[in-house]
Amino acid sequence: MYEKYSGLPDTTKPTTQNTGKSAERSANRGTYRSSGNESMEYYQAPRRGSGSGTSKRENARRAKIRKRRFILSLMGLALIGLIVVAVVVLARGCAEPPQVDLETGKFRSGVYINGMNLSGKTIDEVKGQLESNESYALNNIAITLSSAELTATITGADMNATSNLSEVMEQALSGGSNQVYYTKISIDDAALSARIDEINATTSAPPVDASFSVDFSSSGKPAFNYVEGSAGYGLDSEATIALVKQTIESGQLQATITPTLTTIQPSVTVDDVKAHTTLIGKFTTTYDFKGTAEDTEEQRTIFIPNRAFNVEKGASMISDQVIKPGEKWSFNDTVGDRSVESNGWKLAQGIFGGDRKTPQLGGGICQVSTTLYNALLEAYPYFDFVDRSAHSIPSTYVDKGLDATVDSNHIDFQVKNISEYPVYIFAYTGENKMAKSRKRDLTVVIYGEALPAGTEYKTRTVLISEEAPLEEDAVITETGKLFVGEENVLAEAHTKFVVDVYIDRYLNGELQESIFLHEDTYPGNPLKKEVGTKPTPTPLVDPTPTPNPDDMP
Repeated sequence: MYEKYSGLPDTTKPTTQNTGKSAERSANRGTYRSSGNESMEYYQAPRRGSGSGTSKRENARRAKIRKRRFILSLMGLALIGLIVVAVVVLARGCAEPPQVDLETGKFRSGVYINGMNLSGKTIDEVKGQLESNESYALNNIAITLSSAELTATITGADMNATSNLSEVMEQALSGGSNQVYYTKISIDDAALSARIDEINATTSAPPVDASFSVDFSSSGKPAFNYVEGSAGYGLDSEATIALVKQTIESGQLQATITPTLTTIQPSVTVDDVKAHTTLIGKFTTTYDFKGTAEDTEEQRTIFIPNRAFNVEKGASMISDQVIKPGEKWSFNDTVGDRSVESNGWKLAQGIFGGDRKTPQLGGGICQVSTTLYNALLEAYPYFDFVDRSAHSIPSTYVDKGLDATVDSNHIDFQVKNISEYPVYIFAYTGENKMAKSRKRDLTVVIYGEALPAGTEYKTRTVLISEEAPLEEDAVITETGKLFVGEENVLAEAHTKFVVDVYIDRYLNGELQESIFLHEDTYPGNPLKKEVGTKPTPTPLVDPTPTPNPDDMP
């Protein structure tokens, strides 16, 4: 050890000069001389780190540091070990709950399931009663939906309600003392949804779409009456399912709840109906119902009135017809056979053999099919004309190329609706303003989906050629049934015509395009007649005439 310098002179030391060891010590000692020429000795503090004492102290310090570090390392390892053990124990506890023998294990003290005390009992001892209680609860579930519009009940069976009793019993058996458990009732969403759909089907009110009715005048002219639709109501399925489940989860197994209703608007409004029952085609032709002085007695009394009857009968039969989208419609199928008198048709002039007119049952019916054809042409894009034929002789009531002939079981007029909505046909007759006393008008109107705004379709005919028959081509046949000088016209001479027919599309009065429709040929024919060859008998003269008293003076 070293002596620490105090800063005061050492009075115990002799003042004589040192020799020997004293001399060595003086090497480390400083000399202080006072003003009195006396000298004082002092010790100089040794330098740290020098010498053997300093090395020992440094080694000791280092040893303490190493010891401290070792202790801290041991503590860290111990802490890590504890954490690992805790994690392993926790993991094992979560993954593998304590195994309890379900047959022999007993519930601990103070364990309850749905309010039933199970303390000290086995599952076998309580299972029957628990299941009975749970079955009673499931079977008595009754959720009543009640509102001003409907009332209906949903039972547990309707929802396929089930309980987790088995799971809860195992939990209660494995758990600690003084624990209270409750079972949970689960509902089959699909079954509940099906029950709500069933309620909707029987108690909800479906919406009523807007509709229309048609009134007819005495002549058969239609008048449309539109009726507004009405909204319906029904259960909001998703909201009602959530409400029922919420009620069950809250423990209310018998409850009355107010369901959520949804308003169902009609899918078809009056505007929709009007848009799909717009007048899209109309055409009128004129027919005689009385003859004139130029007509024969037979024509005036039989054929002209009969023809008017047939036209009006045919018009009434095609009126109020509906052609559905994609449906093909047949004139002959609608009007029926005109070859049997029992159908009520009358004899009137009709084309026979292509070159002459003869009395036929239903004569004049072609005017009805022709008028219909022209009305349909005004809504040209909505129809496919499946079967249509021209007469062999041009008609007097329509331009050449615009007629449509029909004949029972032989020639038909067929049309297909290629629009997306139904097409309605109406036909009616009325007086002709130009000749009220002897003529009437036949009008056919077509209703359906409105054409694009400002769009019109108009027919146009172009005469391609015209060829009149020559007199020398007349066919004259002699017959002994007629006297010399008498003749019988079998077929009047008719000119041959070739006509092209177009449909012109207009937009706001401006021509947009011309569509070629068809070409018709009316073949024409020469005059055909019979002349008599039977000699005219000579008048016989009575040789003894009896005087007429009136001739006597």
